[in-house]
Amino acid sequence: MNRRTFAGFCAALLIAAAVQPAVYAETVTEDPKQNLYLSAPVLETVASIDLPSVLERALTDSNNLQLLLLKYAALNSKEQDLKAQRESLVGGSFTGGHLPDTPEEMVAGMNAQGVAVDPADNLWLGPVTTVTNKAINQLIQGMGTMSAGMNEIIQQQREQLKTTAHQLSTDQRNALLQKDEAVEAIRLQTTAQYVQLLGLKKQLAFMQDYASVLDKEVKKAMLFREQGLASNEDVLTATKALNKHKDELALLNQNYKLALVQLSFDIGIAYNPSLEVKDIAIVTVEPVQRADTETILKNAYQMKMSANNIDEAAWQQSNTVTQNTYGGNYLGVNLAISGMKNEQTQLELTKKIEAVYTEAENAYLAYTTEARNTAEVKADLNKMKVRYDAGVLSRHDLQKFELKVRGQETTLEAAKLKYFVLREKSRAMEKGFIS
Repeated sequence: MNRRTFAGFCAALLIAAAVQPAVYAETVTEDPKQNLYLSAPVLETVASIDLPSVLERALTDSNNLQLLLLKYAALNSKEQDLKAQRESLVGGSFTGGHLPDTPEEMVAGMNAQGVAVDPADNLWLGPVTTVTNKAINQLIQGMGTMSAGMNEIIQQQREQLKTTAHQLSTDQRNALLQKDEAVEAIRLQTTAQYVQLLGLKKQLAFMQDYASVLDKEVKKAMLFREQGLASNEDVLTATKALNKHKDELALLNQNYKLALVQLSFDIGIAYNPSLEVKDIAIVTVEPVQRADTETILKNAYQMKMSANNIDEAAWQQSNTVTQNTYGGNYLGVNLAISGMKNEQTQLELTKKIEAVYTEAENAYLAYTTEARNTAEVKADLNKMKVRYDAGVLSRHDLQKFELKVRGQETTLEAAKLKYFVLREKSRAMEKGFIS
């Protein structure tokens, strides 16, 4: 049993366990013999990852996709089973009959066969024969009524099976849409995870370098204090700044490890603290072009599933055989509910479309702002280098400003990565996944 199949099996067991009656837990005084289905997952060890390989692993290793495919297969099998059951339900036929149960019918029947009889002479035509025939006729009529009733029940069952099979067919179409939707959701979520990890790594590298600068600031303050150029307060201030930065660095390092563990688990690789996380090649950063809202809604998976549900409700209203007015009213109300849900879904998705595009546009504006800030600080660095070459600025102060430039570049990279995620979110939305 491979890991994916085994994971699906375990999920089914967990769901089954969750629906056990609560009274069972209250009455059990001893733990019964419990089977456990555990396995040691085989995780591949890799030295580096990049976004395309991570996406490929995430889609291959997804429990959700496997479960949706199994759901589709189960629905298809059940539909075929119901169709076979419906075909096997065949009503019986009954040919009625009537025995003469009055003297007149008895005489007429015998005369029709060319046998002349007279009730006064032929006593066998009397009450015994007619009473017997009446009882037999009643039995025949009862069997006919019973057969008609059984055929009506069978026909009702056939109609119920037809309706259920049709609903399962709709559920299959929705399951396939859910699978396609899940692909885009996994792709977008994994991209966001990878970007978060990459951003933390870049920030961590900058923070580590900045810690060395603060350490030099402490040493500088202590040296100046020895020469009478700084006070104990100056040393204390520099030390507090260094300690605070170390605390922030430790927290950031923990967050990076957690993000790395989570991503490694999600894509099925062994945790490696030295894993190389490769950069994302973002060629251009340009304004997000808005697609037509109506076109996006037409491609939306949720709108397609909603339309399937409306079609199913309309089909049931037209094809379901009901026994009374209330059943017909229920089907009509159900169709109205499906229509209202469709309108509600359209409204909610329209709001989300606007929100996604607005977020993407804001991310682009934030990137352009940080790009301008980066250009300005680099220009200042060039001026600082001129002052350093002239002997006006110390090497330590120049290095501090260079680190400031690097910090601004890190901020720019963070804005660029955020833009990238929101751009991918807008593209996933245009494919049909709206979140």
